[in-house]
Amino acid sequence: MSKVVNYLIFNDIHFPQEDKVRYKVALKIAKTVPNLAHIFLNGDIGEFAGFSTWPKHPGESHQSIVEIEYMNAKFDELCKLFPDIPVTLIEGNHCYRFFRYIRDVAPQMWGLLNMPTILKFPERPRWNFVEYTTDQLVRCGKANLYLRHEPLAGGINHAKGTAEKSYVDTAYGHTHTWQTHSHRKFGPAPFVTRAYSLGWLGDKSKSCFDYRGTREAWIEGFTRVECHIDTGAYSLEFIDLRKLPVFYRGEMFDAK
Repeated sequence: MSKVVNYLIFNDIHFPQEDKVRYKVALKIAKTVPNLAHIFLNGDIGEFAGFSTWPKHPGESHQSIVEIEYMNAKFDELCKLFPDIPVTLIEGNHCYRFFRYIRDVAPQMWGLLNMPTILKFPERPRWNFVEYTTDQLVRCGKANLYLRHEPLAGGINHAKGTAEKSYVDTAYGHTHTWQTHSHRKFGPAPFVTRAYSLGWLGDKSKSCFDYRGTREAWIEGFTRVECHIDTGAYSLEFIDLRKLPVFYRGEMFDAK
C-alpha cells in the first residue's frame, strides 16, 4: 500500500450557480488524480438563494425545491464518478441560510428537517456532514492541515490574519480568492503556521453575486493535497481554472 495519498478540496461551488464549464473541467482533472483517498466539499456548495436576505433579481426564479433537487443530482454524479471515495461536506454560511430562515421566520419547524436528510446523506453511506459553527475545524485526512469554511480574519489580507490567529495550518473558502500566508510563532519552540484561501467554482456573472463588490479578485479553481500518511507531511497545489483549456501535469483539459 502506498504511503502517499491525495485529497481534493472543492470550495464555494454555489450550485446551481456554478461555473458549469470550469466545474466540468475540474471533474475531468480530478479523475486523473492517483491514490485519491477523500473529497472535501468545503462550504457554500449550494447557493440557497431562496433563503437569502439579499435582494433578488425579479426576473429569476428562486424555487428552493428546484435548487435542492439540482444539488442532489450533482451529488449523485459525484457518487457515480467516485463510487469508492469518502466525501465530507463542510457546511458554509450559504447552506446555513436554510436554518436561519426557520429560526427567524418559521421557528415552529425547528428540528423537523435537517440538512443531511434534505441532501440524501442517508443514501450516501460514505458521505459525512459537518455543521456550520464558529469553531468548525476538520482535519484533511491524515495531513497536518485543517479545513473550515470561513477564514479567522477579514479584510484584504485574510490569509495573513488567519495564519496569525491559528495554531494549525488552515485551508478555507468563503472569500472566493486564492491567497496564502505563513506566520512564525515566537517562543522557546517556534513553529510556522500556514493559511490558504482556496478560490471558488461559481459563476461570477450571475445576479445572485451582485451584493459583493470584489468579483474581479475571485479566482476559479480547486485544490489537491498530497500527503504522506505516516508523518502527515503534505504539499498543497491550487489548480487555477481561469484560463481554458487548462494545462495540468502534461495534459490539456477542456469541457468538450
